[in-house]
Amino acid sequence: MIDTSKINSINKVISNYFEKNPDVSEIKAKELMPEFIAAHIFSKDHREGLPIRQILRELDAENKLGLIPHIRVERKAKNRLWFFHR
Repeated sequence: MIDTSKINSINKVISNYFEKNPDVSEIKAKELMPEFIAAHIFSKDHREGLPIRQILRELDAENKLGLIPHIRVERKAKNRLWFFHR
């Protein structure tokens, strides 16, 4: 079950990041983990962004990636690469 309040908080962190960093057009999802931790969305980083990747995988499995408008995914043979874009 997807926690919509957590999704809203994630969207807020992403938007704030791009407002503070106008020169950045795209960033790997795992690179925003310090921002998510500072916002108390996650308590700690584990395995280079696993907490955010788990949520993104869950959204992908339920065909609800649209809940995070800044998401971009590159699908590879074995895994997926997650990015947030402006």
